[in-house]
Amino acid sequence: MKIQYLILLLVSITFAAQAADSESPFTLPMASSTEGSIYDLASNWYPQDGHAVNLEALKGKVRVVAMGYTSCQYACPRIIADLKRVETALSDKEKSSGKISFSFISIDPETDTPELMKELEKNYGMDPELWLLLTGDEDGVLELAVALGMKYRKTSPMDFAHSNIITILAPDGTIFYQTYSIGEEIDQTLKAVRTCLSSMK
Repeated sequence: MKIQYLILLLVSITFAAQAADSESPFTLPMASSTEGSIYDLASNWYPQDGHAVNLEALKGKVRVVAMGYTSCQYACPRIIADLKRVETALSDKEKSSGKISFSFISIDPETDTPELMKELEKNYGMDPELWLLLTGDEDGVLELAVALGMKYRKTSPMDFAHSNIITILAPDGTIFYQTYSIGEEIDQTLKAVRTCLSSMK
């Protein structure tokens, strides 16, 4: 079942992954999604507090997700800045509702320990009530990257080339919205977050 699920994901994200490698920014339309939920993946992860969690434990919230690595000097700071802009644009009521969360997930588990993720949290002033920073193992990272349409490869001992994707996950773990542009206006991403929030009971 798991293999069939990943095959479906690979087929459904082909267009998205190709778009991520293009030179121009590309945004998928709202409510587009791959087949299946990322919360069906069985990998274990370690948040910035170091306590192991599985992905299934993360369901139930609208989650704004990006993958990258802590030592990234170019794309990742810009991606995190975009996530922070979305957070800042939300009202206090939206942020305190318990229905929204932000996640930055490492593609470099060999280096990115929970301690480094905690340092990233402090450096960017991330509210631990809203932000979940995750590191795992290589198999889990690859599996999740496939599910999110994220491409990456190691280019040096310290650096990776990777897609610049921000994903909004619905509470059930299906992909609600993705954008491949960074440093752009956040209006559509914010609209997608609020649309997804409004669909929750």
